[in-house]
Amino acid sequence: MQRKKNIQLLISLAVMTVTIMLLFIFSNTKSGSSVDKDLFQIENLDKIDNVLLESHKGKTDLKFNGSKWIVNEKYEADRQMITVLFATLKQTIAKREVATHLQDSLQKEISSSGIKISCFEAGTLAKEIWVGGNAQKTETYFQSKGGKPYVVTIPGYRVYVASIFELASNDWRDKQVFNFNWQNIKSLEVTFPSDPKQNFKASFKEKLFSIEGISTDTTKLDKFMDAMFQLRSERILDSTEVKNYNNDLAQKLMMEIVIHDIANRSYPLILFPPEKGSKYIVGKINEEVVLLNPLSLKEIFRKREYFISR
Repeated sequence: MQRKKNIQLLISLAVMTVTIMLLFIFSNTKSGSSVDKDLFQIENLDKIDNVLLESHKGKTDLKFNGSKWIVNEKYEADRQMITVLFATLKQTIAKREVATHLQDSLQKEISSSGIKISCFEAGTLAKEIWVGGNAQKTETYFQSKGGKPYVVTIPGYRVYVASIFELASNDWRDKQVFNFNWQNIKSLEVTFPSDPKQNFKASFKEKLFSIEGISTDTTKLDKFMDAMFQLRSERILDSTEVKNYNNDLAQKLMMEIVIHDIANRSYPLILFPPEKGSKYIVGKINEEVVLLNPLSLKEIFRKREYFISR
């Protein structure tokens, strides 16, 4: 009798095991086939020439003009940022649908406070994607207009995909400080208001670019000019951020650089003394406030006496 009961228990256990295995296989197959990984892929991505990013915070219009990308029809775009944008659009795949009980609320949230990405090819809308993310910025959601939200990912990377789309317009701009054709430089003037004896002007004399009034160490001047050429700001602040740096901007300026080209156009940069504990140097390019890395200014903060040939 006991033996019969044991056999029945073993049979029941075997049936349960097989049932669980079948359910596992069935559920995996179903979930795997229900998600189209390429749901948000853009056909002929390399032909997209206009990407419009819109949210309640504002609009960023990225447009290719035939030779370069332009931000909001005014500023040259950061080429590296454009490369990252297109790499993100190309590599992002749908991972799974958002849990059913969260779909309605998340769909409404993304539609009202998310980011709409519109990709155009020659003026024709090629793809529209709505983007959102969780509060912890660990999960990104994509959805089509009126569609279900999906968790998306870039295979092989643990990144918050939405971060690239959340950038402010100024973050898409080229950060090169002196953005002009350096072959057209005419002269350079550097002033130190607190130490005017160290002011200097460099210009061409007999086809040699040197500092006026001194025997110039051209090796040092070349290093200085190369640092100027490569100088990039960390950030270009918008009007809402400038108030955070009012104390810096209220100080007497530390250094002013003005470059003139052969068309008599001027390219100025004003630098202010850093606040104690600040990780940035605050500067102004025309009327725009920028943040610069002190290390990038190390070779630039040079006074007249430094360039005297010994």
